[in-house]
Amino acid sequence: MNLSLVRWIDIYIGIPLLYLVSFLKKITRSKHNLNIGEDYKKILLAKFWGIGNVIMLLPAAQALKEKYPDAQLDFLTLFGNKEASKAANIFDNIYTIDIKDFSKFIITLLKNLGVLRNRDYDLIIDFEQFARFSVLFCSLIGKKNIIGFNTKDQHRHFLYTNSTIYNNHIHITKSFYSLAEFVGAVHKDYIRATPIVCEQYDIYKMEKKLCDFGICKEDVLIILHVGTSENFCLRRWPQEYFAGLADMLIDHFAVKIIFTGLLNEAMLVEKTMGYMKNKEMAINVSGELSFNQFISLIKLSNLVISADTAPIHLASCLLVPVVGLYGPNTPFLYGPWGNYSMWFYKNLDCSPCITNYNAKINKCRHPEGEGACMRKISVDEVFFGIKNNYFGSNVQFRLKK
Repeated sequence: MNLSLVRWIDIYIGIPLLYLVSFLKKITRSKHNLNIGEDYKKILLAKFWGIGNVIMLLPAAQALKEKYPDAQLDFLTLFGNKEASKAANIFDNIYTIDIKDFSKFIITLLKNLGVLRNRDYDLIIDFEQFARFSVLFCSLIGKKNIIGFNTKDQHRHFLYTNSTIYNNHIHITKSFYSLAEFVGAVHKDYIRATPIVCEQYDIYKMEKKLCDFGICKEDVLIILHVGTSENFCLRRWPQEYFAGLADMLIDHFAVKIIFTGLLNEAMLVEKTMGYMKNKEMAINVSGELSFNQFISLIKLSNLVISADTAPIHLASCLLVPVVGLYGPNTPFLYGPWGNYSMWFYKNLDCSPCITNYNAKINKCRHPEGEGACMRKISVDEVFFGIKNNYFGSNVQFRLKK
C-alpha cells in the first residue's frame, strides 16, 4: 500500500474516528478502570511500524515476561515484522496484518479482529507513538485494560484505559520500557539489548556463503547498508559517499566489504558500487538474503555502517559494533545502543525534521536543498572516526568476533 496514502487516512480519517469511538464508549459507559496490581494471564503487545522499533521494544517485552511468567504474551504487528518478532523467542503467539495491498489488508484486519476479540486479553499495550490505527484497533479488540502513549497533538490517548506521557527527550528503548514499568515491570536505569537468536544452521550456511565469496573467518568484514525504508528516503547518506568510504576502508585496512539492502534497493546498491574504484573488492547481496540469513551475516561481521534504519538496531541487539549516520532523525532517540557503537549527526537548526510529534511527515526546507544534513557528514570524518575507534591500538578488542 502507498505509505503516503496510509498516513493521509490515519490523520484525516483516523482523528475523527478516535473522537467518535471515544464518544460512543462514554455514552455506553464501557471504559474499564486499570488495576495495576492485577495478575494478568493474557497480555497482547501491539507495534505495527518498523523492524527497528520492534527490536527496541523487546527489552520491555522481556521485562513483562519476567514480571508475569505465567501469562500468555502475544504480539500484534505487520506481516513484514514477523521474522524479527520471532527471533527473540519471547512471544507465545504472533499475529500479523498484511499491508502489501488493500485486499490483503482488509482480509487480515478482519481475521485478526475476530480472533483477538475472542482472546479476551487482560491487558493490551499499544507501543505506537503516533499512529491512530493502532489505538482504534486495540480499542475494538480489548475489553479490559488498554494502555499506550499520550503523544502531544496526536489526539490518540482518549481510547486508552490509561496513558503515559510520551517523552521526546529519551531513547525510544526507554520510552517503550516505560510502558512496561507502568504495569509493574522492574525499573531499570540502563536498558540492555534483548538478544535475538541466530540459528546455528543459518550461521553455518552464511559462513559457507562467505567462503564462496572468498571471505575467511580471519578477514575483517564490514557491512554497508545504503538504503532506508520508504519512511523519508532523505535519511540516506549519498551513494558516492558510501562508495568513497568503502574505497578508503579497503585501501587502508584491506577489509572485506558487503553491501546489503532489500530487493527494491538492489539498483541503489549497484549504482553505489558503480562509484567505487575498488568495486571488484565489494560484494552486493541486496535482495538475496532472508531475515535469518541477514542477522546471521550481521552476527558474523565486525562492523555495520548504516543510515537511520533497522540494521542499526539489529546490530545493537546482536552486540556487533555499528556506525549510524543521522540527519532528518535524531540519534538521541533512535541511535545505536549496543557496545562500541558510534554515530554522526550535524544537529542543524532544522534537525530533526521528522519526529513523533509530526508523525514522521515533513519536507526538507534546508536552504542548501534536500538532504543537506546528510551531505554535511563527510566521508573523511566517518573514515577517521572508524579508524580511531576500531582500528587503533586495541583493534583486536574492538573488532573481535
